[in-house]
Amino acid sequence: MSRLHLLQGISGTGKTSLPREFARAVGGAFTLVEVQAGWRDRDDLLGYFNAFEGRHYESDFLLALYRAQTPAFRDRLCLIVLDEMNLSRPEQYFANLLAQLEQPETKREVRLVTDPTQKPPQRFRDRHTLAIPSNVWFIGTANHDETTVEFADKTYDRAHVMELPRHRQAVQAEHRSERPPVSYKALLRAFEEARQKHEAGAKTVARVLDQHLSPVLDAHFQVGWGSRLERQVADFVPVVLASGGSEVEAADHLIATKLLRKIRGRHETQQEDLDALEEAVSKAFKSLQGRLAPDQSQSLKLIKDERRQPRELEEEGVDAA
Repeated sequence: MSRLHLLQGISGTGKTSLPREFARAVGGAFTLVEVQAGWRDRDDLLGYFNAFEGRHYESDFLLALYRAQTPAFRDRLCLIVLDEMNLSRPEQYFANLLAQLEQPETKREVRLVTDPTQKPPQRFRDRHTLAIPSNVWFIGTANHDETTVEFADKTYDRAHVMELPRHRQAVQAEHRSERPPVSYKALLRAFEEARQKHEAGAKTVARVLDQHLSPVLDAHFQVGWGSRLERQVADFVPVVLASGGSEVEAADHLIATKLLRKIRGRHETQQEDLDALEEAVSKAFKSLQGRLAPDQSQSLKLIKDERRQPRELEEEGVDAA
């Protein structure tokens, strides 16, 4: 769906260890970048050129971008994890990368200030430009408490979002011997084969979302979507189906993370609005292949939480009085 992933959940749910173990499983690269609360601009992320000393101070983030383009790694998946990404505002220090991820893959790049007297590194373009290769995936981990800031819509809209649950069923891991790294080109081929094989399923999900969700979200919440979500549906749904999932599971994730997120915490939401939304989500699920119990649905759980919110606020007001 995206080269930017957001893993959300409380501490201890595996937000950092999940990408580390995934990179290990596929033989890829893993770089951990610890975001600091004082970050304000891209220099905090990329490093900076000190004109007085005549040298560039490279960050781990910049070195990871460069390493991903070297012969040893350019056909491997390279994960750069921004740990506690929302300790500072990503829309400030990560703004340039957010904009570049909207560009065609061959045009994604960052421009750097370098020493004009020194020969630039081999993989730089025109002395000052470093490409952002497609085999790099950016993963931000996020808690939501008094020490963090909320992600802006522009960040959520561009990202694949996963909520890691507090409690989850234990899985017995299979221990396998070392194997060659998974080719990034082979991974892309698998994605493309999934798109071709399950194109009809993606179109069905898109049609159902437009038919059942769009009118309700527009009329009751003034929420709509554009071509970016349509592209994400076309990329995401086929891979879910090729991995053994169902249309309804894919739709549930999209509804919860892409659409219902926009209505969370609205104090002006009325119960009749939530009733209409719950009915629309249920109708959408019935129109799709696969089954999903209500207690397994991210979307229906979010609506249930929104129903609870006004009641809790009212009770708090009574207690205060």
